[in-house]
Amino acid sequence: MYTFAFEARDQHGQAVKSTIEAASKDDALRVLQRDGFTVIDIKIGPSPVDVEGIRISTAARAIKRDDVIALANQLSVMIETGVPLSDAMDAYIEQSRSDGMRRVLGVIHDRIRGGVNFSEALAEFPRVFPVLMISLMRASEASGTMGVMLGRIAEYLGKERRTVKQIRGALTYPAVMVVLAFTVTTFLVVGVLPRFAKIYESREAALPAPTRIVMGLSNFLTQHTLAIGAGLVAAIIVIILLKTTSRGRRIIDTLKIRAPIIGPMFTQFYLTRATRTLGTLLDSGVPLLDAVTIVRGVTTNVLWDDLWNKTEESLTRGQTLSDVVLESTLIPPSIAQMIAAGERTGRLSEVFARISSSTEEELEEAIRNGTQLIEPLMIMFMGVTIGGIAIALLLPIFTIANVMSH
Repeated sequence: MYTFAFEARDQHGQAVKSTIEAASKDDALRVLQRDGFTVIDIKIGPSPVDVEGIRISTAARAIKRDDVIALANQLSVMIETGVPLSDAMDAYIEQSRSDGMRRVLGVIHDRIRGGVNFSEALAEFPRVFPVLMISLMRASEASGTMGVMLGRIAEYLGKERRTVKQIRGALTYPAVMVVLAFTVTTFLVVGVLPRFAKIYESREAALPAPTRIVMGLSNFLTQHTLAIGAGLVAAIIVIILLKTTSRGRRIIDTLKIRAPIIGPMFTQFYLTRATRTLGTLLDSGVPLLDAVTIVRGVTTNVLWDDLWNKTEESLTRGQTLSDVVLESTLIPPSIAQMIAAGERTGRLSEVFARISSSTEEELEEAIRNGTQLIEPLMIMFMGVTIGGIAIALLLPIFTIANVMSH
């Protein structure tokens, strides 16, 4: 039995919102119609809370995007060769090595047997299956092209995965270097230098100037450890809270795009994801206004949200997409002109596909250029930081023999 949430009107025309238990969606509709309700909307509701439900929810969180890509690929091949969806899912569940995917697909399979559409069953697990996949599945169910659409989804998700890995790889290197420099510096300043200070203090000798400077830093860190720790925690909390406010998000998202070195990477990243998503959706028959609503979820940046808001308003008023992109500072003029031309000729999906291929190459170039700039900067940073500490540490060693002989 499943729980279905429905909106309907009773025999007196009054609006009713409630739930009903039934073995399938068709059974729920028959019961409601028998009772005199005119159903406006009905969809599967949340399953009763039980141990198995909690296990499935936990398993869903462990599913990786690679598992979703593999699922789309294999279902596409089997459906294209004439295997029914139910049998294809059975085969995949049997051979899948992911316990989480097996559990989730088991639930989806049961929903399909109960009369629920595949796209509707996928929508029960938004953390596992992206909105774009659900929307394309809904479009394929109407057009009967599920096999082809699953292949297109697998290709799209594969490209998205590579793009995200490129950005993460470019940003991971400097982050690791900074953490390493901070760790080594803290160890030398707090753990090593104070031992040499005791030797000098016992001999009433003066430390070299660089060493005294670093020792002052060491004393400050050791004497105010709790205050510094509290300050760091407070700074992290402030940053997290800043991201929850509209003004804070705008500041952070603006820095992502405008900052040197990483700015071009994020600009090309958002542009590639937007054009690739729009091209895939439009080519699959999704209306432009719906596609704009979906693409908002792949460009997680306030400035891009503003662009999509203006686009939705423009399309709702009967204007065109080019009216917005030609005025946007986020879209390069050359690309905006291509979009306008595609809109005039009715080849917008093809234009978006070609733009995404071009911007993907530009993204790779931006990442290469950024990495080439980041590497020498990190080497300089490590050299100045660790090298300065090393000099302060070695100067006393060079004179320690003289100190010990007095």
